[in-house]
Amino acid sequence: MSLIRTPSRNDSTSASDQRPRFGLGHIAFPSTDVDELVTFYTSIGMRLVANMGRAAILELRGGTHLIVQQSSKADGTLDLIVDDIDETWNVLNAAGASSGPIERGSPHDRFVATDPQGNTLVINSNHAIGPV
Repeated sequence: MSLIRTPSRNDSTSASDQRPRFGLGHIAFPSTDVDELVTFYTSIGMRLVANMGRAAILELRGGTHLIVQQSSKADGTLDLIVDDIDETWNVLNAAGASSGPIERGSPHDRFVATDPQGNTLVINSNHAIGPV
């Protein structure tokens, strides 16, 4: 099985648009303190859309929304892609995350970190095969 393939017309919204048909709209994410995670995630580059107290909406690249919701425990996992994994490792640690070492490999480099509440962040170098 090949990991790389050429997008077909059935994968996109029109013949001229080579992006995949679907994007990820919303991800629910647990937080024991919504304001703390809003501060953390906006400091590392997510965009605040709204903070309603017990829930907040943060925007990622591509328009995906992270819905940070009040919970009794923070036990979520995000698997993210970035263009510069080394810079991102530095940014996360400066903002208060705890990051493991960067593992170099194929098809991407990656590291695992935890946010200030203990949620898991899996950070991968970008390995998209076309426009996203």
